[in-house]
Amino acid sequence: MPRVSIVIPTFNRAALLPRAVESALSAGDDVEVIVVDDASDDDTPSVCAGLAGIRYLRLDRNLGTPGARNVGVLESQAEFVTTLGDDDLRLSGSLEAQVRMLEESPQAAFCYGRVQVADPRHEFSTGEVLPLQTPTGDIFWELLEHNFVPDLSVVARKARLVEAGLFNPELIGVEDWDMWLRLAERWPVVAVAEPVAVYRRANAASGQVCSDSIEIYRRMRRLQRKTLQRQRARESPPAMRRRARSSLLDNAYEAMIYEAEQAFAEGEPKLARAKLREAFRLRPLRAATGSGRLLLRRLSAEVSSLQ
Repeated sequence: MPRVSIVIPTFNRAALLPRAVESALSAGDDVEVIVVDDASDDDTPSVCAGLAGIRYLRLDRNLGTPGARNVGVLESQAEFVTTLGDDDLRLSGSLEAQVRMLEESPQAAFCYGRVQVADPRHEFSTGEVLPLQTPTGDIFWELLEHNFVPDLSVVARKARLVEAGLFNPELIGVEDWDMWLRLAERWPVVAVAEPVAVYRRANAASGQVCSDSIEIYRRMRRLQRKTLQRQRARESPPAMRRRARSSLLDNAYEAMIYEAEQAFAEGEPKLARAKLREAFRLRPLRAATGSGRLLLRRLSAEVSSLQ
C-alpha cells in the first residue's frame, strides 16, 4: 500500500499534465499518483496513456474540480491524500516532512506548508513565498478570516476527508477553503515551515478557476456567512464573528486595489476599472478616505485616460 496518494484532477489541459505528474512522482517515496480525467475532449487520454507510474481514471461526464477530486480521494489507497492542480508542481521530496508531521500528530486532520509563487505567463518564480505565517493547532477562527492554507500544499488523512463529507461540488473555486474550515472546526492542524509546492498565480488570461477574483471573493463571503451559522461559530462571542466578517472584507478590498494596479500596469483598463468598482462596493467608507481615496482617484484617472 502506498504512503501517500496524489490526486490530479484535470480537464482539457493535456499539455500541462506531464510536468505536474513528474513533480508528483518526485515528491516522495512510495506515492500513488491518480489522474482523474474530468471528461476532457482534448488529447488528455492519449497523453495519459504515455505517462508511466500513474493510475488513470476517466469520468463519463464532467463533474467539475470538486467532484473529480472526490472520485480520486475515494479511489485512493493510501492513508494520506493530497491533491495537485494540473498546472501546479510539487517540490521534490516535499511529502516526507508532512507525512512525518502527521504521523507524530495522530489527532491532526491535515498538514499544510508554504508554496513558491510563479508568474502565470512565463512560470518564473516571483521570489514570493506564501503564507507568511503558518499557524497550527486550533486554526478555525484564523482560517475563517482568510484562507491562508494553500490548497496544493495540504496532505490530509483520507479518513478525515471522508468523515467530513468530502469536497462540496456546489462550491467550485472555494471548495478547498470549505473543506479546510470543516476539518479545522473539529480537529487540530499541523504545518511545515518550508515550501512544498509551486503555485502559478492566476490572472485574467491564465484560464484558472480562481482567475476571476471578484467572483471568488463573493463566493468566499457567502461561504463565510454559511460557516458562521454552524454550531461552533454560533456558540462563540459575537465579537469573534464580527472580526471574521470585517477581516475578510478588508482582505478582499486590499486584493481588489492590488489587482487594479496590476491590471493597469498590464494594459487592461477595463479589468482595472472592474476591480476598482468592486473595491468601492466592499469598503465604500475606506475607499472614500485617506490613502484609499487618493489611490482610487489616481487609478480611475489613469484608466479613464486610456479609454
